[in-house]
Amino acid sequence: MRNTILRMAGLTALVVSCTVSAAGSVWPPPGKPVQIAVLSPAGGGIDAPLARLLAQKLTTHLNTPFTFIGHAPPHTTSQPNKALQLVLTGVGMQTTRPGMYRAMPFDPREHYMPVSLAARFPTIIAVTKALPVNNLDEFTRYLRLNPGVVNVASSGNGSVSHVASMLFMTLTDTNMVPVTFSSASQATSNLVSGEIQSMFHVAPEIAEQVKRHKIKALAVMGNKRLSSLPHVPTTTELGHPELQQALWLGLMAPKETPAETIKSANTALNEVLADPDVMARIASMGAIVQGGTPQEFDRRLSTELAKWRALLTNGYGPPSFP
Repeated sequence: MRNTILRMAGLTALVVSCTVSAAGSVWPPPGKPVQIAVLSPAGGGIDAPLARLLAQKLTTHLNTPFTFIGHAPPHTTSQPNKALQLVLTGVGMQTTRPGMYRAMPFDPREHYMPVSLAARFPTIIAVTKALPVNNLDEFTRYLRLNPGVVNVASSGNGSVSHVASMLFMTLTDTNMVPVTFSSASQATSNLVSGEIQSMFHVAPEIAEQVKRHKIKALAVMGNKRLSSLPHVPTTTELGHPELQQALWLGLMAPKETPAETIKSANTALNEVLADPDVMARIASMGAIVQGGTPQEFDRRLSTELAKWRALLTNGYGPPSFP
């Protein structure tokens, strides 16, 4: 955790120095490459493919080279870099972890400002084939009849799978046994093998296993079905609109970035997200295209932070969620 924070702080220094020196009234400046870095791993390996897709499409759309540089290592903070940079970051990094800890040595919202949301990856409620349930209501009843019996996998505190399962247990008054794995892929493997009985995770990590009938998907935690799993109903359809959880990914820029640059970047990203090919490729990832204004992104950050702070700090009794 500390190493991640230090890497983020180093990346902030690099991005600020590059953007302030290179940004001008025209964005992107002619002949200047633009780099997209991932602020921190979102989990499930879904941030890098999205960043690469956006870099590829922005290059074509703006006739300026955009490149995905991955997760910037610490040593890059001491290297000169003349490229402008944007960062792709998960809302969870800025909402669930601050919601868990009273003090954070690094707060991304103090250093970055929203450009636009890009995509939303709803969580799938999945169970092993052996569990004697076939829909969400049966699963909930089974948990209430067998408290503390069913285990639920996650890749650690604050991860997508962890907070989704916490939300579910809180709002359904159920109790499962958390089991932590070193990675989401390891947890998924144990779910497929039957060693773990349930997991709450984003579609890209488990969709293929659902399609191959290796595990059972009970519901999408949202209000819109996924084109990659069209047969899986949403929690809203099933009469539980309060059970909504997703991983949001969006582009941000350093706080010192001029307002004109933010506006230009927002316009370009929204135009790219409206491209039918981009929409189809994001849908194939198990996500839903978002877009919108910087203000809408900022409101999402505030809403999510309040939501997870109520759940993870106070334990129970969260407010009604949008």
